[in-house]
Amino acid sequence: MYSAFLALPTELRCNIYDYLLADSQAVTISAGYITIFGNRIQDRARKHDIPGLPLGLAPLARSHYDASLLSVAKPPEIAIDHGWMGDVEQTNSTLGMPAPLALQLTCHLVKDELTDYMRGRRQIKAARAQSLASNVDDQKSFTGIDEEGLSLHVTYPYGLLVLKSKYPYLLKQARRVYVSGYYTNPKDLEPGSPASPEGSDEERPTLSGSFAIAESFGTPAPMRTFRRRPFATAFAGASTDTRPAQRPRLRLDPPIAQQDRRASSTQTTFPPFFETTNALAPAALSHLIRTLFPPEASQVTKLSARILYPGENSYGTVWDDTNSPVTHILRSVCGGKIDMKVKRGPLATGLHMTVQPKTDGRIVSTSWENWRANATVRSTMRTPRMGVEDLDKFLVGEDENS
Repeated sequence: MYSAFLALPTELRCNIYDYLLADSQAVTISAGYITIFGNRIQDRARKHDIPGLPLGLAPLARSHYDASLLSVAKPPEIAIDHGWMGDVEQTNSTLGMPAPLALQLTCHLVKDELTDYMRGRRQIKAARAQSLASNVDDQKSFTGIDEEGLSLHVTYPYGLLVLKSKYPYLLKQARRVYVSGYYTNPKDLEPGSPASPEGSDEERPTLSGSFAIAESFGTPAPMRTFRRRPFATAFAGASTDTRPAQRPRLRLDPPIAQQDRRASSTQTTFPPFFETTNALAPAALSHLIRTLFPPEASQVTKLSARILYPGENSYGTVWDDTNSPVTHILRSVCGGKIDMKVKRGPLATGLHMTVQPKTDGRIVSTSWENWRANATVRSTMRTPRMGVEDLDKFLVGEDENS
């Protein structure tokens, strides 16, 4: 069969390969809540089952960087008000192949040529990086080349499950991978909290309980049955009877402290995951790390992970919990330069980890800092307090840009 592309000279085909490899592309993978007229529903007729993904969520994929899919304060939603789930799912989860991968699938000759060209291009980059290691000015001009290729933005844990189930081929094509999300240990949740499944309706204040009369007053509970009286009788009774009517005493609970309100808001924003999600997400993360950082050299240049651990005393969960994402990343990286920055705050503990490939060894560095709210955005008349929006900026990466 005649092929116009193979009829081109080899030098021209190499120029086309170089153009495809130098082009920058970004992909964002996450999951969103399914809503109809503002109410969240479950998709029990899902066409493609994704292990670990709850029925109330649907996969989301964008062929560009979309920061709204990474937000936790305002999680993404998929509205099916004027459509059916099949069309919405196809629109939001359909993702094309990267150009180099699509070209490799044309025929064996093109695949061999492109693979050999990529190998030679990688060797030239490594030699150039070693020769320019002593020159700072040349290093600045050389860093622009690292922006080429595919950048993959994935959320934890739902984005990783969608990536492993629907788009596993993107891992071999990605040069930079950004993982952002949060992790909660079900054992750390307090019973009766909004996020705890053990909280029942009986433990919450009700209207009938609020109108109960305290026993210390020694008065019987009033009857709360009201009957409509004739207008004349009511008017006459009001003119002759001057005794005050007995009212039920309203029992109010003490006001919730501001710190407890902020903690409750944090637990509502970061709900716990299902058991299947907690079991499959660490395995998907380990698979991603082993694919990106094998014992031999690969094309990936950077891995960035931003993980939130909600709670004031969540620092121990970062290292002690066996299902913590950080522990799986450290165990799965064969070799590399690992830089970790731990931020401890009143609402959560944030960890920013950066991994760069290094096949001949492993270097780990860790730094700690107190996490405070950005004083430039808030009022300077009072001490700035952290909120959920500050945690969301950390996940998106806006805290370093501000």
